[in-house]
Amino acid sequence: MSIKPVLTLVPGLPTQDGNRVPLTRLVPGQGQRGAEAFRAMDPFLLMDHFGPMALPPGTDAGFPPHPHKGFQTLTYLIQGAFRHRDSTGGAGLLQPGGAQLMNAGSGIVHEEMPVPEHLETGGPIEGVQLWINLPKADKGSAPGYTDLQPESMPWQALPGGRIRVLAGTWAGVTGPALTSARIAYAHLELEAGARFSQAIPEGWTAAVVPLHGTVRIEGTEVPADTVALLGAGEALALEAASAVSLMLLAGEPLREPIAHYGPFVMNTPQEIEQAVLDYQQGRLGRLD
Repeated sequence: MSIKPVLTLVPGLPTQDGNRVPLTRLVPGQGQRGAEAFRAMDPFLLMDHFGPMALPPGTDAGFPPHPHKGFQTLTYLIQGAFRHRDSTGGAGLLQPGGAQLMNAGSGIVHEEMPVPEHLETGGPIEGVQLWINLPKADKGSAPGYTDLQPESMPWQALPGGRIRVLAGTWAGVTGPALTSARIAYAHLELEAGARFSQAIPEGWTAAVVPLHGTVRIEGTEVPADTVALLGAGEALALEAASAVSLMLLAGEPLREPIAHYGPFVMNTPQEIEQAVLDYQQGRLGRLD
């Protein structure tokens, strides 16, 4: 079975979002812009590693009300806790090891903020948010929100490590997140020297993203907060050069036109203009 080599390494871009939340923007990363990044990572649009950070007491760090349209978000929490509210009436608590899948579809306004006890006492926060494009046929779908509790995607033991599968199938385990685009997404932890391999469907985008530690893929070392976009081959295979925590991504490209402006991802500039107008006139909903 041929092994996928590293096609390119893209360092993450340190930045802030929301209310002063430090994060590393992994997709698009440094040196990638617009259509170039979208084509390379199709169907994935954006990936942020937020934290790790310790919230000081009294902080309001988080992601206050903001709109989305035309894609899905899959937010995975490694440590800490967030509460979610949205303009459809959806609400939930995001706990360590849990996730939330939000379909922005035809438009939604939502917020993700620390739980009240974190606002009072402070505490650690770390997680990953992934934006997944919607096919053109689904961009007008009804918005909605699904809680994915930790018990629905428990850690599964592997030789030299463990894996938590959020979507698709890895190591024979299928995750609970159901997305319009066909994807496979998992959190993998390995001890130094441990190996992992997985067959990937032909033609799918595949990437490895260490959050902490370093992996080695076909002789190329991939450090933390760097996207290793993989080339042609039948399987992903990696070795932990140190103890490592990483995200595994694979997805079938949609190969559709993309128009992007801030929190809106559509197919044409005209649709973006309409999305902005819809938000300004309150048609994406409101949060009181």
